[in-house]
Order: sequence, then C-alpha cells, then structure tokens
Amino acid sequence: MKNNPPSPHFGKGGLGGFPCKKILIVLIVIPAIFWGIWLVFPKTSIQSIMEDSISGGRFGLEIEGLKKGLFYNLSVDSLTLKTSGEDLISIDNIYARINPLSLILLRLNLFFDGGIGEGNISGRMNLAKNKVQIEIDVKEAGINAIPLFKLVGIEGTGTISGRFTMINGTGHVDFFTEDASFEPAIFSGITVPLNFFHSVRGSFDIKGNIIDVVSVALEGKNIYARLKGIIKDGVMDLNMELMPGISFIKDPLFVYGLERYKVSPGYYLIPVKGKI
Repeated sequence: MKNNPPSPHFGKGGLGGFPCKKILIVLIVIPAIFWGIWLVFPKTSIQSIMEDSISGGRFGLEIEGLKKGLFYNLSVDSLTLKTSGEDLISIDNIYARINPLSLILLRLNLFFDGGIGEGNISGRMNLAKNKVQIEIDVKEAGINAIPLFKLVGIEGTGTISGRFTMINGTGHVDFFTEDASFEPAIFSGITVPLNFFHSVRGSFDIKGNIIDVVSVALEGKNIYARLKGIIKDGVMDLNMELMPGISFIKDPLFVYGLERYKVSPGYYLIPVKGKI
C-alpha cells in the first residue's frame, strides 16, 4: 500500500504551519499585556473618568476610598451623586469588575455591587468623559437613609426598590414600595397627606433638566391617589388626584383640610408646587 505524504499543515515543530513555540509565546504575552495595562493605569485616572462622566451639568460625583484590586477589580468606600452641593444618593462598599478592553479606549465599562440605604444595589456602567450609560437595580433601600427624599420634602420610613437606566442625559426610573410610612409633606404652603399611603408604585423620565413624572400611584387603606406632572430646573409643577373612600369623606377633619381641593364627590385635585 502506498504511503500518503505527510500533511504540510502538521509538520515538525508546529500546528498548521505555525510553530507551537510561537503559540506559547502569544498565550503568555497577551495576558501579560492586559496585566501590565492594569498595573500601570493609575487609580487617579479611573476616578477622573468616573467623575468627568457626570460633569458639566447640574449633577456631580464625589468618590472616596477608591482602591485597585487584583486584575481589573476595584473597590470604593463611597460614591455620592450630588446637585448644587447637596447629596442625592450615596452608595457604599462598592465592589466592581472592569472590562479590560475599555481602559485602552479611556473608558470604564464595569459591573458593580454595593449598599444603599441599608439595602442592596447592583448594575452596569459604561463611562467616558461627558458620556454615560448606566443600568442600576435597587433592592429594599431604606427611605430615611436616602438624602434625595428629604431634599424634595418627603420624610418617612420603609424600604424602596426599583430600576434606573440612563444614556447620557436621558434616563428612566421605575420604583415601588409596599411598607412605607410617610409624614405629611408641605409644598409651597400646601399640605399633601402622604401619611395616608403605604404602597407606592411609579415611573418617571429624565431628560436634561426636565423630570417627567409619568405616573405615581399611591394606595392606603380605603384611599387612592395619582401623581403626575413636570419638574423643570428643580421646580415642581405636579398635581395629585386624591380619591378617598367613604370613611375619609365622613371624617370632618379630613374634609375640612381638603375641601378647597374638591372637584366632585370623592375626587380632589391637589397642586404640588415648589422648588426642590
């Protein structure tokens, strides 16, 4: 039987005409390059990318205790979103994993986990100078531990969960709470009876300096409400539709406080105005 000649692709010292030694070198060099980039990339540059991604507008980031870990991991003691010097939201004990390829392009593409208001937060961020793409999930964060609520005049206890997405200056928020206990809120001298409600579910859109409150549904025992409107340049122009049950309508104190907002039996329209 005639022997076939050896294939030119499986010769001595190589696979497919490519020496095994070179393959080994490539397998060593590529990880070394990625490891080297991480070693020489300063943490100050990482912090600058994060802070610059939300600079130049009404909002800013304050970062404390950023530390580089092993192979594209980092930790942050606290990250606070601010506006006009006021704290809005603070995330603590953040652990993040970075996509190595993003650093070559001076971007940060990272996945993270952390704590917020005694609850949990996780998500993904793709950050560059003045560019941001964010997806965040919040689970059971304490309402009284989130400065944003006090800043807009809402105080209470309970937990809140939700999802936040943003691409550059356009964002969307969905949220809900089923165990809230609020204090009555006062906006431009008008008392809004938030203390009647324990369950809230809503969503709003963010575009530049405008927050469009698409719908916020509030529910308590024998009472319901809906909140809609616009917040522009930090000024609220909202309306609350209040629909109390018979037990509230028969309560003289309730009727006395809200009589001027009565539109029809069992239906009240309360303006929610004022600067945040």
